[in-house]
Amino acid sequence: MAISEGVPQPILTDGDPRLRIPSRRADPDAADFDQRVDDLAATLADFRRREGFGRAISAPQIGWNERVIICDLGSGPRAILNPEVTWRSPERQTVWDDCLSVPGQLVRVERAKSISMRWLGDDGYAWTWERLPPDMAELFLHEIDHLDGVLMLDHAAGPGDVAPMNQRNELIGDRRPSNPSDPMAQHARRWTPTGH
Repeated sequence: MAISEGVPQPILTDGDPRLRIPSRRADPDAADFDQRVDDLAATLADFRRREGFGRAISAPQIGWNERVIICDLGSGPRAILNPEVTWRSPERQTVWDDCLSVPGQLVRVERAKSISMRWLGDDGYAWTWERLPPDMAELFLHEIDHLDGVLMLDHAAGPGDVAPMNQRNELIGDRRPSNPSDPMAQHARRWTPTGH
């Protein structure tokens, strides 16, 4: 499966009950799977063109209830299928988070500072990441939350943990690296499950 031209889809926003449904495992053999992946990638690209930010999007954000994430960290879109967190660091980090499905708001959340995860790539191979840096750990925990029917607002401890989007430059600014190289390649390793 190679990501190609897709059609941008409407992004569901907070209040839509479809965002709260836990996703089923992705089925890359389904007849419409490749087109849905293409549409998800096109939706992220369209959002980035319009808003100037956005590193990833999860399938539930366009009403597709499968465990699929599209991320673009500087080297083009990549599909991550059926991600599974295999380790979380005991160290925590507090970050201001933004979300395509929660327009106009930032939320201060606490997450693991590092994670390890495995997933099926758009190349058909199983991959693993070990001990991701804080910015990528935060990103993928956010996206996996979407797959589980959880929004960043669920992590806000109180009213002081929600801020308007017009404070984005002040609260987030350049704290997220621009990733000029391919961080996916830097951290990813092929993984062969036992018995396969």
